[in-house]
Amino acid sequence: MDLKALLTISVADKVFANPKRIALLQQIQACGSISQGAKLAGMSYKTAWDSVKDMNTRLPDPVVNSEKGGKGGGGAKLTAFGERLLQMYALTDQMQDMVLAALQNQTIPMNSLLDVMGHLALKTSARNQLSGTIMSLEHTISAVDTIPDRLNSRIQVALANGLTLHATVTQSSCARLSLTVGKPILLLFKAPAVSITRDKIVDENSNQVLSVVHEIHSNSQTTEVTLAILDEHAVAKSIGPKMIYASIDTQLANQLQLVVGGQYYAVFSSTQTIIACMS
Repeated sequence: MDLKALLTISVADKVFANPKRIALLQQIQACGSISQGAKLAGMSYKTAWDSVKDMNTRLPDPVVNSEKGGKGGGGAKLTAFGERLLQMYALTDQMQDMVLAALQNQTIPMNSLLDVMGHLALKTSARNQLSGTIMSLEHTISAVDTIPDRLNSRIQVALANGLTLHATVTQSSCARLSLTVGKPILLLFKAPAVSITRDKIVDENSNQVLSVVHEIHSNSQTTEVTLAILDEHAVAKSIGPKMIYASIDTQLANQLQLVVGGQYYAVFSSTQTIIACMS
């Protein structure tokens, strides 16, 4: 489906900016004339002039500065606020397109804008990207970091499917990101940080996620494994399984006798996770 959302900005329940007015401002920006901008935007000079006058008087900052010179004469230029209005409109248009794309892709969760941006806009070198909500924060001092400014925060994160994971960041990072209970976040971690085991191990600092091997790609040195998280507590089965990517030594992969469809634990340390969030 070719879906399109049209943004309208209102002030006191009266239209301030809409696609037609934005198109007019874009043409004025390009040609420096209200009359010529009106022609290029497909509207009459009177409609264009009334639109500019209305936008210039509705807010404290005008959007267009114009010089008189008779009908068809003079010049016009967007103000700094007018330029920012166009930039804001373009950014919002991009976000709308992303949300509409997510609507049509059942594999993308839509619990927050962070979910959508993480899947469609955020590109990082960390292949693993899991979205969740902070359930609790516990401030601790690690065994090796006893200096006050290196206090750590252990964060409990709930994924949409009910799985609970842990992340460990410095307390200063926790404050800088304004992390609080209930805040949506993304957990990022690299594939080489993920190990694979047949059974659970005793390590309270490790996340151990029961998963099913989805794909295996190997060479003589490295084996890339894609694992689908077992969704025992799924809330929305229509959203496909979350994947974890691991890059392990091929010798270890052979020892584990990895097979597609086999169940294993994807293991990664809470200290190897990076947290991303919206401000």
